Amino acid sequence: MNQQDEPRAVHRCECRTCQAGEDQATITDHADLNLFLSRLNEPQRRWYAALLAQEPPGFSDSELERMTGLDRNTIRRGRHELAPGLSGFPLAGQRRSGGGRPKAEKRPGVD
Repeated sequence: MNQQDEPRAVHRCECRTCQAGEDQATITDHADLNLFLSRLNEPQRRWYAALLAQEPPGFSDSELERMTGLDRNTIRRGRHELAPGLSGFPLAGQRRSGGGRPKAEKRPGVD
């Protein structure tokens, strides 16, 4: 199993409402959000968080950081990537062309 196949831990929301246990509907919504995010890859997580920041009533980056565990800069990066329509990002796979490790060269005499 490679690192991409390993399940990601589900973040526990750190917003005031969830910490105080005041509103069960909000607690459930935030738990569902974090479960969903745990199943996405990194770019998808930051793009979805960026969409949440743009939706009315819109969460601030610091609110989303507490809710999702994603860094503010990650959320900001997602917004910047979404603005031009994800141009330059492949439809399939995670990496843009040229990403990842260079291919290993085969040594002579080794099969």
